[in-house]
Amino acid sequence: MRAATERLADARSLEDILEVLRSSARSIVRADGVTVVRREGEMVHYVGEDAIAPLWTGQRFPLRSCVSEVAMIDRAMVVIPDIRVDARVPLNAYLSTFVTGMAVAPIGHGEPVAAVGAYWRARHAIDEDALALLDMLAKAAGAQLERIAAEREAGRHGPRDAA
Repeated sequence: MRAATERLADARSLEDILEVLRSSARSIVRADGVTVVRREGEMVHYVGEDAIAPLWTGQRFPLRSCVSEVAMIDRAMVVIPDIRVDARVPLNAYLSTFVTGMAVAPIGHGEPVAAVGAYWRARHAIDEDALALLDMLAKAAGAQLERIAAEREAGRHGPRDAA
């Protein structure tokens, strides 16, 4: 976790942040797969994954047909221990995958711009420690996005005159 947060602190763009998440979240939360989803208007774009089998990298879906939408709109983590019994899950997108349970955390304060999802193949109660780590990763990514935006904004206005 420490290495991932250090790499997040060095990230200078949304793409850098998403790459850190893609490359480190799976081992940190002990999941069978992770995806990183970027919001693009009313669509979501699966921009990266690390999983035991292919999921959705490169694909786009309508925002309203995706569990990551729930996390981003509600600005809260979504935990689904069994995808078969939760109406928020578009089963047609999941039945051909190994996924039986998931947790998705929004990235970004205010209106989230992305989400990170963790997926498990065995049906079981999702470990509370894994959920806490996923939430910490998403919050660290969101904090770095805010820092980057503030630095860019300050750069546009130049140094302020002392009063």
